[in-house]
Amino acid sequence: MTREAFEQRLDLLTPRQESGIEALVEEYRRDISHLQSAALTHRAFSVIAQLGETSVETLASKIGEEKLVPETSLSVAMVQGVLFAEGMVTGRLKAALTDTRLVPQPPELRLLEETGPPYRVCDAAYIALRFILNPESYMQHLLEKHRFLSLSDWEKDREIVSWRETNSFTSSVEDMDAEED
Repeated sequence: MTREAFEQRLDLLTPRQESGIEALVEEYRRDISHLQSAALTHRAFSVIAQLGETSVETLASKIGEEKLVPETSLSVAMVQGVLFAEGMVTGRLKAALTDTRLVPQPPELRLLEETGPPYRVCDAAYIALRFILNPESYMQHLLEKHRFLSLSDWEKDREIVSWRETNSFTSSVEDMDAEED
């Protein structure tokens, strides 16, 4: 539909014929988007045809044969970024190791699922530090987490102090995934 046809049909409608106006506008919008889509398709085919006439395929095959050289400055920047982020997170977690407040458990959560006994902020920080800093399988991490949370507060405090002094996590469960390898 051309713009003139649209305007003529719009002039025939009265302001009270809202549904007719909406239908006309929608029809005009569909026609316009169809025309734009057809124009874009034609342009894309034109560009593809022009590329076919050039040596793009030869250039692309030559680039594909080249051995990639890693961008070392990008790799270094990425490693530095990861180390910076890890340092910030572990710094916050280490500071939280002295916070003995209880982590609040919403009553709605207690109704929806079985929750264990409440744990302290320092317990959550220790578990998170262990996950970040200790290379162990996910299964071993879950077992160690369960073991740690089942300890008394005094035993947890002792394990946290031990880690702060030695930077070594206590491991009472052997890595089950390591045996499978």
